Amino acid sequence: MREEERELVVREFLGNLDHERPEFRWGAAEALGRLGDMRAVEPLIRALEDDPDPRVRKKAAWALGQLGDLRAQRPLLVALGDRDDDVQEIAGEALEVLKRKLLLQSVR
Repeated sequence: MREEERELVVREFLGNLDHERPEFRWGAAEALGRLGDMRAVEPLIRALEDDPDPRVRKKAAWALGQLGDLRAQRPLLVALGDRDDDVQEIAGEALEVLKRKLLLQSVR
């Protein structure tokens, strides 16, 4: 994917994190985790903390683990107490992924 195309795709998915339909929001969270663009970290943290739909919070937690940014550590720890069991589980898994990624970075 060319840089201009990638930029448009990332911007589109970032915008979809605020879409009225939850399936757009959780799809955007998943896509942003796969794209690996660090501009998504703060918007994904907001989705994890504030979205009313547990599917969106779950995908945001997963995506934050994939991105491997230390800013996600505290929000993921808080999400371990989410009211939805699936969000709690994915947040725990995301913390493990984040920890491994951070350890690998420190070894390099």
